[in-house]
Amino acid sequence: MYGQHIAVVPVSDEHIPAIVELVRAQERRWYSLDPRLRDVRSTEQVVEMLQLHRSQELPPVVALDEQGRLCGYVHPKIWQLHPKDGLRAFFTARNGLAKSLTLPDPADPNAFRVASALFATLSRLWSEQQVYGEMIRWPCCDPWLSSLVRKQGFLLDSELAYQAAPLALESRTFPEDIHARLARPEDEEALVALFTEELLFHEPYTPFVRMSSSVERAFRDRLDLLWSGKSVEEGAPLVVVIERDAQIVAMSECDLYIIESEDDGEPYFIRRGRYGHINNMGVQQAFRGQGVGRLLVQASFEGLAHLRLGGYLLWFNPANPLSSQFWPRMGFSPLWRTYQRHYSERGGVLF
Repeated sequence: MYGQHIAVVPVSDEHIPAIVELVRAQERRWYSLDPRLRDVRSTEQVVEMLQLHRSQELPPVVALDEQGRLCGYVHPKIWQLHPKDGLRAFFTARNGLAKSLTLPDPADPNAFRVASALFATLSRLWSEQQVYGEMIRWPCCDPWLSSLVRKQGFLLDSELAYQAAPLALESRTFPEDIHARLARPEDEEALVALFTEELLFHEPYTPFVRMSSSVERAFRDRLDLLWSGKSVEEGAPLVVVIERDAQIVAMSECDLYIIESEDDGEPYFIRRGRYGHINNMGVQQAFRGQGVGRLLVQASFEGLAHLRLGGYLLWFNPANPLSSQFWPRMGFSPLWRTYQRHYSERGGVLF
């Protein structure tokens, strides 16, 4: 078993039963490690996923050992972002995604070799597609892949954290001139200033976060939905501010995150349901460390309470010294990690 050559080939009909078995075995292992993740899909659901993958532009591939045993699966996909998409703050314009990456149990002596072979194939395919960045997501409960991912040139980008219900936060007495309220249209410039400060604070801690005029425009577009009178159920954000002496010193932007159907084969981050998603949160530097963030989180939870939620989600950068300490204290624990690697030489312009 040791030192075997791993071949990577396109998926054929004869591979389907073994892929289904491998996918379901990985999901069983993940669910046993962290039952907050989605439970194991049925054979029929996995087959439906594979059919969808095979119908798309870039076909999925499998890894085979020297005996022809199927030991890995992945669907390469291209993710093109619109120039005005707010996610351009975190990803490149054209990204390669490793969808439904499925690997052997780490106890398998070929596990690292299989992963390396699939990564090599992904790199070749993505290079042919002229992507500027590549992304892999993997659950936090299964850390064996982290060292290999880093050797492949990927860097830890962010973690998806979850909590089932609002944490009972310790009550704290604030001066009478500090209070929370919902945002109003006349707050827009103060909100944009806080949003910009938040992203700029992240930049030294990650190579992937960056502020730009298009990212600001996307934020203003989301605010326009709110100002037009749309509800969170209709796609508008919930925006809460903390005000002191009539000055806005902190803000949060939340939305409704609904998981209700298969997402193109990507394993659910979590079980089906409705979740409150904290999309952005910023506190002016002069007011950090004074409990303002806790007040903001509590007010945000209260603003989302009417939505019949199954919990709360957010992405945070673990390299950020503030967020990596703050969010666990708020009751959030990581579920998934996102890794990225970027290329500046492809096509001349990275972003």
